Amino acid sequence: MASNGRRKPHRGITEDDEMMLRVVTDMFSGGAHRSCREVAEAQHITPQAVVALVERAQREGLITTLVLRPREQIEVARLEGAVRSQYGLQKVLLVPGDPDILQDLDQRQRRSIQRQVLHSMAQRFAEYFDTLLVGAAARQRAAIKAGREAAPFVVGVAWGRTMHLLARHLLSTPRPLRLAELHVVPIVGITSALRADPVEANVVAMDVARAYGGLSAQLPCPAFVVADEAGVVTQTRQVRRMLAKIRTDCEVVVSAMGPIPETASAMDITVSPDPVSNEELFNAARHAGAIGEICYWLFGRDGKEVRASYKSLGLGFEGLRQIAADPKRQVVLVTGGDRWRFEPLKVALRAGLASVLVSDTVTARYLVDEPGSASAGSIAGR
Repeated sequence: MASNGRRKPHRGITEDDEMMLRVVTDMFSGGAHRSCREVAEAQHITPQAVVALVERAQREGLITTLVLRPREQIEVARLEGAVRSQYGLQKVLLVPGDPDILQDLDQRQRRSIQRQVLHSMAQRFAEYFDTLLVGAAARQRAAIKAGREAAPFVVGVAWGRTMHLLARHLLSTPRPLRLAELHVVPIVGITSALRADPVEANVVAMDVARAYGGLSAQLPCPAFVVADEAGVVTQTRQVRRMLAKIRTDCEVVVSAMGPIPETASAMDITVSPDPVSNEELFNAARHAGAIGEICYWLFGRDGKEVRASYKSLGLGFEGLRQIAADPKRQVVLVTGGDRWRFEPLKVALRAGLASVLVSDTVTARYLVDEPGSASAGSIAGR
């Protein structure tokens, strides 16, 4: 029995996603490791359930420990410097990659390896993002002390599996502060109106804000529209206001990136969570000559924007590049663990679509054309 007389549930508790997040957060909050018994009492479940939930969180990669040997640390630091210098980035954060991504893999193998690399990348991203928010909190305190109004720290987030993974990691691990004046906004509209997927940018914004005790906003419009209809869809006052806020107020934008391979099918690539829409969007992008996309803002091999028969509503290609070029703002691109992304990423960085990169060492070696990495020719069209 619990101390308050309520029965401690156990059966089926390990399938409860919200309980898993509460347990992990409770166990590691404030940087202190609480015992299973203490967490069990606080959550009114059994210690055995706590153990099972923590083990599940570890299996799913919500709890990760990135331990690098000295030689790995030196190699990571060397590659970070090389990529940063070659592409003029503000910062590069790398994790050890998996050389198996250079092999011919089926979809299941490719995504499995990428998922494992992304879990390590999520930890590095969280550490960096924490420092940004700590700095923002310090600036807000200084403004208040000087008698000025503290401006909110506005962060824009994209949609997708990678973004959902980052948000879950932030929610399930300890954060160093609560920042009420954090505003998290989606940089792209709703990709699937008939579903409430956690991969939607609106949902990612809510999750990131919740991790730090901040606020989130919504962009109440579809992500994908026929290009000729974009002007009509964005005419409502609410949509115009949100688009203006995204473009002018965001100090940090966080996004992933996807490839548009020449020989892959739409089943291998996700540009929309809806299968029918995904095939239409993928085929339209490839027909227009795109090799990569960020929130379906398409670009070709020359790094220039590609216009297809469909358009994605939100920050946009030029908005992304303008923020990345601003020394007081930044675009954090989180991508790696997949050789299909090698060439599009190189093009995106050359085009100035990001100012901070979170990736892996195998991808980094390709970016700086080091011997032993996959050549451009060996991955073209894959």
